[in-house]
Amino acid sequence: MPSKRLLALATLLLALLAATWQRARAVERLPPDFDELVYLPVAYRYAELLEGGRWGEVASYRENFEHPPLVKLLFASELLASGAPEPAWKTVRVGRPIPAPAAPAFRQTRWLSAVTGILQVGLTGLVHPVGALLLAFDSYHAKYTSQAYLEGVPGLFAILAVLAFERARREAVEAGQGASFQLVPLALSGALLGLAAAGKYPYAMVVGLALLPFLVAHGRARGRVWAAFVLPCAAMFLAAHPALWTDPVGHLWESLTFHWNYSHSEHVVRSALPWYQPLYHLTHATPTEWHRDVFATGATVWVLVPLALLGLPATWRERPVWAAWALVGVVFLVLWPTKWAQYLLLVLPPLYVCAGLGASTVYRLAISAWRRRTGVSQRPLEG
Repeated sequence: MPSKRLLALATLLLALLAATWQRARAVERLPPDFDELVYLPVAYRYAELLEGGRWGEVASYRENFEHPPLVKLLFASELLASGAPEPAWKTVRVGRPIPAPAAPAFRQTRWLSAVTGILQVGLTGLVHPVGALLLAFDSYHAKYTSQAYLEGVPGLFAILAVLAFERARREAVEAGQGASFQLVPLALSGALLGLAAAGKYPYAMVVGLALLPFLVAHGRARGRVWAAFVLPCAAMFLAAHPALWTDPVGHLWESLTFHWNYSHSEHVVRSALPWYQPLYHLTHATPTEWHRDVFATGATVWVLVPLALLGLPATWRERPVWAAWALVGVVFLVLWPTKWAQYLLLVLPPLYVCAGLGASTVYRLAISAWRRRTGVSQRPLEG
């Protein structure tokens, strides 16, 4: 195996080990967070309905309807499989240690999120292992994929959708038949994007907008290309979103408009977070301040933005879909009125891919400068 490939593999394995260690530590040490006290009680209600075979009530259950039920149903399945008893919620306080009787409920559901977070790091490492190593230690990613939040599952499906989309483009080029996309991996990408939407809408919105220019540019006037992508996306979204089964159009509109109304609600307005709050998050590792002795380092934010900017041109040349995802994601975060920190996970994987390619650029520049300074020839020896 060439040394370069061996080094990449070693870096990827190190990233996976680091991601596992950091998320295991966060699962055990993080105190309850606000949204966990929303999603976990809902998961227990879903568990009751699933255990009783009351499928119709699963579809009509309205609590926390603004978010699709897929991740909460996965939490419910985990709670059923583990038999974790439901905590007395009045004894659980945000920011305080988890009471011992409540620990199994938090541990089981948090590990479901953590596994998806670790897989996100691994899949990012297939694009650039240095980017994955940085992502493994990112305090925002580690925090929100180590709690019973909605971020881990749709984030994983989003990455898989992008990888499948890249495969559809690459196989078309390799086929040499002038095709814009290979339809089978394109259909897989659409189905995975539908699952991301069924986990949390913004992941599909951001990734879908990032993929759109490529579909338009390469799929113009090709109905089968659009059908191959859109139909599996819509079918999987509907199949994995039970809350839409009884009234797909009406319930989807109600759910989506909730988010727009919430973004202008008194709670959001009162928080008075500025438009540049996401940029602040990108450059300040605030989870390390919120939770002492949980995260190994906050230093990733020192290099993320500079390396991502430096690596963006290379990413656009080599992995343009990831570059588009990074750009669309940052614009979305800046424009969207709701500025909660967990929204940052919409854009962290592609930004760290850009940062990884930025690190590669720095390395090449450093080697080139060293060779010029020492007079070492870059040409192969002759004779």
